[in-house]
Amino acid sequence: MSDPALRLAAAGALRQRYREDGVVHLPKVLDAEMLELARQGFDWSLANPSSAAQQLFPQDGTRFYQDLFNTLSWPHYDPLLRKADLGGLMAQLWGCENVWFFFEQVFHKQGASRRTPWHQDTSYFPVAGEDMAVMWISLDPVPLSQSLEFVRGSHRGRLFNGSAFTGDDDTAPLYDEAEMPRLPDIEADRARFDIVSWPIEPGDALVFHPSTLHGGGHTETGGERRTISLRFFGDDCNFVQRPGVSKDSAVGFNRQETGSRDVSEFYEGLVPGDRFRHPDFPKLYARA
Repeated sequence: MSDPALRLAAAGALRQRYREDGVVHLPKVLDAEMLELARQGFDWSLANPSSAAQQLFPQDGTRFYQDLFNTLSWPHYDPLLRKADLGGLMAQLWGCENVWFFFEQVFHKQGASRRTPWHQDTSYFPVAGEDMAVMWISLDPVPLSQSLEFVRGSHRGRLFNGSAFTGDDDTAPLYDEAEMPRLPDIEADRARFDIVSWPIEPGDALVFHPSTLHGGGHTETGGERRTISLRFFGDDCNFVQRPGVSKDSAVGFNRQETGSRDVSEFYEGLVPGDRFRHPDFPKLYARA
């Protein structure tokens, strides 16, 4: 997939699968140099946490760390974004003319860490559109039994409430249930859902629409998983209203202690339906 000619040959089939399924598996899309750049970005994120960084499910006694939207991180991920031409890859995947980098998110699991609750990323931020993607990269091998899982085609269905990521009930809503419907209990009735997953080797990537229901990924005793989620948006993305978008939100919209900006500034002045644009989001691709 790193070969531009191969990428072009595969683009049509990948685009159709992405539009229909909401997720594609890209084996060996990153070479050794790109993986090293990804590792450097991940290491910087761990060493420079933002105020949004947190230990999820601390009551479990294992490491389930995440951080996101640290605007100071962009220069540290830019070498990977450019070297791997991830903007060009997204443009072919979507068939659009322009691609911007949105933000990064890192996860670090160690020991017998629990699975990630089912959720949709777009429940947590006020942007919607077809031309959106999350690129999930693991720096460690992930067997099928521990990999990220997706409900195929769910990005074309209902947008559910965000998971609060606390306590024993993974469907516990983040927002008032009058504003967004509660997540289905997928784990209680897995056979009712079209769940897909892939084993992952370093260099592979999963690319999915952020409205696709996804979850999973426990780790075993003595195990470790270091993952990076890179988010991108394109031409058709609009600002939409979400219940939790405020300067006091606990979902990554607060001011970062590392000196990053208050990211709610990126949405100021926008009303629902406005094109989502801001000059500080790096533009990775523009069709000539």
